[in-house]
Order: sequence, then C-alpha cells, then structure tokens
Amino acid sequence: MSSDELAVAIVGMAVRLPGCDDLDQYWDGLVAGRSWITRRGRVEGEFVPAYGALAGAGRFDPTRFGMSEAEALLVDPQQRILLQLTDEALAMANVDPGQGRSVSVYAGAGRNDYERWVGTALAGRPGVDEMALEVANGRDYAATRISYRLGMTGAAVNVQSACSSALVAVHLACQDLLGYASDVAVAATAAVRVPSPRGYAAPSGGIGSPDGVCRPFDAGANGTVPGDGAGAVVLKRLADATADGDEILAVIRGSAVNNDGSAKSGFAGVNSRAQRDVVRAALDVAGVTPEEIDFVEAHGSGTRLGDAAEWASLAEVFADAGHPVRVGAVKANVGHLREAAGMAALAKVILCLRHGRFVPTPNFQALPADLARHSGVLTPSADEREWDARPDGVRLAGVSSFGLGGTNCHLVVQSAPPPAPGGGGRSGLLLVSSHSQETLEQDTEALRQAVEDQPDRVGDIAFTTQTGRRRLRHRRFVVVGEGEAFAAERLRVQTATTTGATPRVGFLLPGIGSHYRGMGAGLAANMPVFAKHLDAVLDIADRLTGGTVRAQFTEPAPATTGADRIDMRALLRKRDAPVDPGQRLRELHLGLFCFEHALASTVMELGVRPAVLVGHSLGEWVASVLSGVLGVEDAMAAVARRAELITLAGPGRMLAVLAPVDEVERFVGDDVWVAADNGPMHCVLSGRPEGVARIEQVLRREGLTVLDLGTSHPFHTPQLDGAAERLGDDLRDVPLGPPRIPLASSVLGQWLDRVPAPEYWRHHMTSRVRFRSAVRLALEHVRVLVEIGPGTTRPWVVQADPDVACVKTVRQSYEQVPDEQILMEALGQLWLHGVEADWAKLHEPRPARVRLPRPRTAPRRFLPDAPPPPGPTSVPQGLTGAVAPAAIDPAEQAVAAAPATSTQPPPGAAEEWIGRVPGAEVLADHLGAQWRALLGLRELHPDDHFFHLGGDSLMGVHLIAGIRRLSGKEVPSSVVFASARFGEMVEHVHRWLTEEEGVETDV
Repeated sequence: MSSDELAVAIVGMAVRLPGCDDLDQYWDGLVAGRSWITRRGRVEGEFVPAYGALAGAGRFDPTRFGMSEAEALLVDPQQRILLQLTDEALAMANVDPGQGRSVSVYAGAGRNDYERWVGTALAGRPGVDEMALEVANGRDYAATRISYRLGMTGAAVNVQSACSSALVAVHLACQDLLGYASDVAVAATAAVRVPSPRGYAAPSGGIGSPDGVCRPFDAGANGTVPGDGAGAVVLKRLADATADGDEILAVIRGSAVNNDGSAKSGFAGVNSRAQRDVVRAALDVAGVTPEEIDFVEAHGSGTRLGDAAEWASLAEVFADAGHPVRVGAVKANVGHLREAAGMAALAKVILCLRHGRFVPTPNFQALPADLARHSGVLTPSADEREWDARPDGVRLAGVSSFGLGGTNCHLVVQSAPPPAPGGGGRSGLLLVSSHSQETLEQDTEALRQAVEDQPDRVGDIAFTTQTGRRRLRHRRFVVVGEGEAFAAERLRVQTATTTGATPRVGFLLPGIGSHYRGMGAGLAANMPVFAKHLDAVLDIADRLTGGTVRAQFTEPAPATTGADRIDMRALLRKRDAPVDPGQRLRELHLGLFCFEHALASTVMELGVRPAVLVGHSLGEWVASVLSGVLGVEDAMAAVARRAELITLAGPGRMLAVLAPVDEVERFVGDDVWVAADNGPMHCVLSGRPEGVARIEQVLRREGLTVLDLGTSHPFHTPQLDGAAERLGDDLRDVPLGPPRIPLASSVLGQWLDRVPAPEYWRHHMTSRVRFRSAVRLALEHVRVLVEIGPGTTRPWVVQADPDVACVKTVRQSYEQVPDEQILMEALGQLWLHGVEADWAKLHEPRPARVRLPRPRTAPRRFLPDAPPPPGPTSVPQGLTGAVAPAAIDPAEQAVAAAPATSTQPPPGAAEEWIGRVPGAEVLADHLGAQWRALLGLRELHPDDHFFHLGGDSLMGVHLIAGIRRLSGKEVPSSVVFASARFGEMVEHVHRWLTEEEGVETDV
C-alpha cells in the first residue's frame, strides 16, 4: 500500500483540559506559554496544594443524550464528559452516526471515587443498588455507553494502558479503519477525579513534584504534577475524508505500540530501548525518515529518570536528522493527565501543525548537563516561533505516550492537505435540530452568524447541516434564497418537535385546475435531478404532439423574491381569466402529466418514497404509473387520446362550491352533476353551461360561495359517455397490472386492490371524483401527505383532519418565489416531521463541508447533595501518590441541580396493601413514586413513556420488584410493559392483579 492508503485523517476533535473548554482556548494558552496548574496555598509537609483542575466536571445536560436526571446523577462524570466530547467531536467532523455509517469507538477512563460518593449519598433509594452503581460507573461500560447514547454501530472497545491509554486508543481506532471494520472511528479518553482533589502527596523518593511545578527536560525537574482532562478525536480514512469534502485537521501517517517487557528495573520503571523502538516502528509504518520530522511532542513527565530515558531514545532515533528537531512536553502546561495525557499532547501537535508555529514549554530554563552532552539535533521547544514547511508544504511531527507498566505508543502526524474549495452557492436549505427549545434558539442564532460571516458559502453550510448533524427532537429549517439575509421572511423559518419515529408518507397528485404555463421551469433550469426526469417524459410527449409540450417549461421563473411572496394582481386576474385559447387540451393535460411524473420521480429519488398514492382526476393517471398499474408511455398515449375525445363532447362549465356535497346535491338537475366530492366543505359541479349558470344563481341566493373554474369542458359527467366508451376500447390491448404501491382510488372511493379493467378508465372519465373518500382511506395508513403538483388539495385534506401534515411542493402561479425554493421548503417541512431526504442527491456538483458552530447545551450540576465520604480517592498510587483525605475541592460539594432525593409513597398508603391486591389509586401512587425516583421526575403525566424519559431494562427490573413488594405477586414483565405509558401501565397491572392472579412470571 502507498502511504496515502495507510493514512488516517483527523476530522474532528474536542477537549476539556485544565483552564480550557475548547481548542481555541487551548491554543491561545499554548502560544502564551501558560501553565494552568491551580495552586491553593503553600506546601505543608508532604502535601502539595497544586493540581491541574478541570472546571465544571460535574455539569451535564442529560436531555441531549436521552438520559433521565436520575441516571445522570448515578453515572460517573468521566463518562458523561466522554459523551459530551464525542458528541462535540462528531459535530466538528460533520458525522451523524444515524445516517448509515458504521462508527466505532475506542474509549478509556481513569479511576475515581465517584461510585462510593454517589452510592453512599443515595443508599436505599429506588434503583440504587450494587448493580446499578457498577453499570453507571464501571470503566467496562465507557465505550458501550457512548455507542448506545449516540447510536454508533461499530466496535465499542475499552482501552486501558495507564498513561498511554489515549494514544493507544487512537492507534487501535486507526487499525480499525485501515482494516475496513468501520467507516468512522472515535478515540476518546477521560481522567477526571471526582471529588476533585485540592492537591497531592509528594513523599520523598516519589514521582510527585514537591513544589507543584512540572519542568520536563529541565535541569530543575523534580517530578510531575497531576491533573484532570479529557479529549476525543474523530478519524476517517484519508481517501474517504477527501471524497467527503471534509475539513481535515491533520493526518496520522503511521502509529506503533510496544511494551518494555521485563528489561527494566521494575514494573514502574522505564525502558529507553523500547521507547526508541516504538518511535522507529511508527516512522517505518508512516514511510517517513527521521530527517522529515521537525518536532516531537514527548511524554515528558518531568521526572529526572523518565526524562533522561526518553531524551536518550529520541537522540538515538534522530541522530542523523541533519537539522534541529524541537522537543516539547505539554505536561508543563496542564500537568500529567494520566489516561488522557496523550489527548492533550495530540491536540497540541494538531494545533501547531494547523497554525504553522512552535510553542514554548513553560518552566523550561536549560537542559541538565547529562542531557545536553548527548542531545545531538534535539532542541527543547523553549520559545514561540514560525514552523517553516518543507518545499512541498508539508510539516511532520511525532507524538509519544508511555504508560506505567510499559505500554508505549508513538504517532507520526502530518499537516492537513489544502481544504476543498467551496462552491455550494449563496442559497440553500439549512437544517437545525437540538434537544430543547432553548438550545434550538441558541443553535439557530449561531448558524445565522455563520451564514453572515460566510455569505458565499451558504450552499456548503446547508449541505453540512443536511448531512453532518445528529437528528434531535426539536427541529427548525431555514431557506436562504440567493442574495437574501438569513431568515429574511417569517414564512421561511418553521419549527416543530418530532416524535423520533420515521413516519410513512403519502403522495397526492392533483388534477387540472391550478396548472399554469411555466410551472416547474425553475426546477428544470436549476435542479439537474428534476431536469433528468422531466426530459425523459417530455421526449415521449414530443413524439405524441410534435414537440409542443416542451415549450410549457421554458417560461421564466420569478426573477426576485421579496418580503411579499404573493402577486395579488395576478391572483385576482387568475380568478376571472378564461382558458388560454392557444393552449390545446391535449398539450395542457400532457404538460401536467409530465410535470407531476417528473416531480414525483424527483422526490422519490431524493429518498422520500410514498407508502400510499391518491390521484385527483388526471392525477390518478400519474399515480397509476407510479404504482405500476400502467407503463408511462401507454399512460401518456391514453391521456393524449382522452383529451382529444373530451373536446368532441360539446361545451361545458364547472363550478366550485364551498359547501358539503350533501347540501349542494339537492340543487343538481338533468344537465348538471356533482363532478367531485373533494372535502367536507368543497365540491365541484359540472355540466352544460346554461344549467351551471342557473344553479350558480340559486346557490348564490342561498348564501353559498361559488367560483367559476374557467373550463370549457364538462369533466366527470355523463356528457362524456361516448368519449369514455371509445377510450375504453382503445385501452383493451394495453397491459395493466396490480398496484405495487397501495392506490386509493378516487373512482371507487376504495383501495384499488386488483388489476383494473378498461372499464375502470371509462368510469374514471365520467363518474364523480371521490377524492374525500380516497383521502380518508389514505389517512388510515399515513399522517404525512405530499402534494405533488400545482393544486389546492391541501385545504380539502386539512378540512377533513386538521392534525394531518400536508406539504406542498409547487408554487402557485401568483407566488413570486423561485420553484426550487418551494421544493426546498417542502423537504424542510418533511424533515420537521421526521422524514429524511437523501440529501447528497440534492446537490450537483457536491458542495464542500464547512465547520459549523459547536452545538449548544444547557448543562447543570449533577453531583450528590451530601458531602463526599471520608477516605482516600481511588487513584493509581504509583503515578501521583496518595491523595490527602481532606484534600477535596469545596466547590464539588455544591448541591446538584437535580437533587438526590426520591418521592416515596404516602406513609402507610402502600404498606396496608402488602400481600393483597392494591386498589387502582394505591397502585398508581406506588408506581408514580417509583417512576419519579427512578427517572428523576418532578411531575408525571398519564401519557409519559418510561423509555422515552430515559428508563431502561435495569430500571424496569426495579419497577417489577416494587410491584412484587407491594402486592406479594410476581407480575410478568410482559404485563408491566404491555404499555410503557404510565396511565396504561397502571391499568394493565391492576387488571392482571385482579383478574389473572397466578399467571407465572417471566422475569
């Protein structure tokens, strides 16, 4: 393989480090040579009041991850931080695990005393036992918790190799990708002590610095200083990241891992030869020579023995480099972060490569004499300076991390290739989703600012929001038109809350009525996917008409969009305008057929596929083709023939009436018929002109609203019997098939569940359009409908069921809005309801991805309200020494935002029912108390759903056990969870207890 085939791109990263919540803060401090070690007073005896403290380690926003407040309080803050950082890094990488990619995670976490603290504080509370505490705090569950909460389906592996855990996790993630086990890999580690110590013990002969200062490779080095931190990186194969248009932070050219073995003074000793070998192995894997490396971020713990061994190994590897190789160690800035140490080091290297600068190492004065004598080309990075790239523009660095116990890791990291050029244009559909209304507003404002800052990249920003963000419940879409400000019109900013389930969709295909010349012209000119489908059917229409249909789609679209989307004069003119005499019925019908078929095919190619179809009049011909009843060429030939036959049937007129069909039907006579029953308050009359005129006067006197539809033909009346007979004869040899997509017939008002005979199309031509009945059938299966074509079917549907979502895809003739903008709004509306398009097919050529603002959260403190129990924190003694029992940060003793309290049943209310069947009210009180305690709820509603609120199977076991304690009976889990909604759960359990006693439990 070439080196590029073995290269892995870093496409996302997030950190929480002492004094730093993000990479920008981290870089500013690195450039300034800042140390973030917190000092709290003077050294007293062996206790050193200094620490690389992490602010806000107990703060968390559980809603973003679907966790209940009760569970959040139980979970180790390290694992909460890993969740947050992985989420942030995926957002930077523009990776949504839910969009079909296999994402693996390699995660590590340190040890702390949180399990003992929270277990002591919540002892005896419902849902708090040894198993629950183990699952919430055990390091075995760090990787799988991330995968579960973020929906990752690749490998989930915990990595524990002490101080080298972070880089080993990165190495394993790279191997996962290069072995094609996944498409994306995450490496994440956290080392955060909770409760947070105020310092550390530094006994004589230990590795802790007695003065609280870490001085890697300095003559005054006297030990390390502990600290807390965490980080996560998102990785892709370099070829995939390039093809996806990702913004690449840096490239890992190669990596290697080995172990000291037994060739050292003791288990906690170091082996300079093994460190040398792992650096050389990584260089070999990367296909890089020592001469190409400019900088090494060393492990550099600040202990004399460790620094001397590492310096000697680097001096040997780079002896013939031929140029200065700078060496830095970030532990001087943040302290020794144990399992997360490599994340701080890797982040520093990425930032130095991106900015093209070396940064100083705090606390460094001069090398000790023994290291200076054997330095060769090695030079401590003591000051800030520019990092000159090679002639090919590449910069290369190494990163080392050595774990206590001897597992060593080294990465070779290269500067990122030039970013992909933008080109997405100045318009687009932007999607925003979040876990709460508050954070949705904040994310929208941040996105608005991003659009204002990069107006030439609106298309790239839109593509990134469509393909690179996790889908959450609270949603908003914004359509930004060419040259418009963000959200310039209220109608283009719409918000909804989804249920999380993907709804099925139905297509409505309108008939003649709202058509106009130039419909879809903007789509044909600006949307290649639509133009492709339209050309295919226009070729057929041209053969049938000699090329006259294609001209309908060349009318200019509206040139500009303003705050007023409606041309009122055009709207009023339309009401009384006669049919264009130059537009023959055959061309008109074929034009509408072509448009609706092309638009439906486009929407389907964009990933929105119908579960049911409903066609109105001419629209049912299109629906029949989409469902497979008719071939497209046969259908278009029949539509053309149908139009010719209609013109031979004599004159006619049609009248829309805003009233129920039952109220209007009593006025019809021998020459006027009900042509369409469209909705509860809409029907159409059709017949001979004089008869329609007579009834129009009657209806107006009755106070009904009527509207002349401007047609000169008596559609859907017995006047067309002769024409329909001839059409049926023409269709006898046309192959017909059963619907492959369920088709609600507006001829029958029933499902078309068989192969239709030619007679079906005769009835279609002459009988009443039973659109209202067809829609009623469709709504039994779908709650989201898409109107495919210019029409007015949406009001009829909403009249029948106001809770239905009915989305339009085509502008009316009087709307001064570009065609493609209306379609974007339709896709946005569907997305609000949980219908996901295939966004990549919407863009041609494919835009680049851009870095979007970090998603907002609303974190609160989740720590026990009781003070930590006395006793030492559980930390590796070989690394930092014992922590003084009293060395707890008082800030960590603050009361949590979600108090660690539970609501118990009213005293005596449940106890008196022990061993007997409880009443429904007592059972509801008991279960309600259990729900509130397990899920951390303050209020409870009958429709609340146990699992939607963060419940899991372990909590379910507690729920069942509580019912057993109350009633003395083993209620099966299948009964308890026959419904996970609270009110129904109470009903099911009470019914079983009273009517089906003795059923064997399955728990």
